[in-house]
Amino acid sequence: MVKVNVNLSGVYKKMENQNVDRGRYAVANQALADMNPFVPMLEGITRQTATIDIDGTGINYNTPYSAELFYMPKMNYTTPGTGPRWDNKAKGMFMSDWINAFLKGAGW
Repeated sequence: MVKVNVNLSGVYKKMENQNVDRGRYAVANQALADMNPFVPMLEGITRQTATIDIDGTGINYNTPYSAELFYMPKMNYTTPGTGPRWDNKAKGMFMSDWINAFLKGAGW
């Protein structure tokens, strides 16, 4: 008979909520920076008013018309390369960076 003891205390410590929260916040910061060039910019207000939830679970654009800019594909966007669903544009280009930002932020 063989008995094996495995000490998982280090694994459990890395999985603590505060580490996950730090990882979420890190990826939210990275995603916000990566999405910024795709956010329509007439005067830059939508880009300037973006905030991140304290736990990193959301990025918020705090202008009254930001939802319209985000969802309305038939608008006249004046800045080349910008338009609706800037999250999807950035996600296609930067997903591996976002994964790495989470892992580094969480200390994994």
